[in-house]
Amino acid sequence: MKIPTAFAALLVMAGVAVMLGSYPIGIGDIFADAEDPLLRVIVLELRLPRILLAVLSGAAMGLSGVILQSLTRNPLAAPGLVGVEAGASVTVLIAMILWPSALAMELYPLAAMAGGLAVALLIAGLAWSVGGTPLRLLLVGVGISAMLAAVADLLITYGRIEAVESALLWLAGSLHRAGWDNARSQLLWLMLSGGPALLLHRHFDLFLLGEAVARSRGLHVAGFRNGVLLASVMLTASAVANVGTMSFIGLLAPHAARLLVGERHAVLLPMAALLGGGIVLLGDTLGRTLFAPLQIPAGLLIAGIGAPYLLFLLSRKGGLR
Repeated sequence: MKIPTAFAALLVMAGVAVMLGSYPIGIGDIFADAEDPLLRVIVLELRLPRILLAVLSGAAMGLSGVILQSLTRNPLAAPGLVGVEAGASVTVLIAMILWPSALAMELYPLAAMAGGLAVALLIAGLAWSVGGTPLRLLLVGVGISAMLAAVADLLITYGRIEAVESALLWLAGSLHRAGWDNARSQLLWLMLSGGPALLLHRHFDLFLLGEAVARSRGLHVAGFRNGVLLASVMLTASAVANVGTMSFIGLLAPHAARLLVGERHAVLLPMAALLGGGIVLLGDTLGRTLFAPLQIPAGLLIAGIGAPYLLFLLSRKGGLR
């Protein structure tokens, strides 16, 4: 019952987001003046694709967070903490700043996926080459992320000013470039990578029981681990390519979902997707309406919530273990 309730709440939030903005629109105006050209542009070309992209990208990051936390059996794992997001974002930054005309925007998700996958494989190889643990995976991820952050800073420092301005806004987690092309791209990648992850909910439950138990129940552990890691990279990379970096969605959404529905992945995965979409939509709606016409990137508002929550988790868990 909680999944339909969360879905209904997300629809209500989307409806409110359509009406709010620097040009407020009443629900009656949408139906009474449906042929008004200005109204059609605002609703159909500006707000609806932005709302849809916020929901889809948030859902992708929420699912990615659940996958990584289940793989590492660590509640603090998230795409932003294990290097996947950093690899994807640096790849897109290179395309945006060094070779802006060499890669079409529609191909940014593929470029981000290549970078995210390369970093994920590097981290997995370094962490598991000597019988690594989930803690080792996190620590290696943090180290690689720091190195990639230095590369990003170098690109921003010495890049062309016009390209850097756009890149900085994108890095903050902004939906200012949202359009139907981005929304369709995000929907495609969400279906390709999130759909199979949702169908594997029983495999996730088995994996959490331990590798020995999972093998005894017929689960091919290595194949499952590699497959869902690839799905997580695809989800993260597509979201990063379309809306930039919003590191804490992959941490916030899974924990909020566990508080509501528990650990069963049949309901945890879709709930995390719905909550992730809701968090990004809320952050974007507040960012573009609180100080309209000035727009605050959604990623900044989400980070303001996510950072204190991470500190709370660390204090409650007694640190990383």
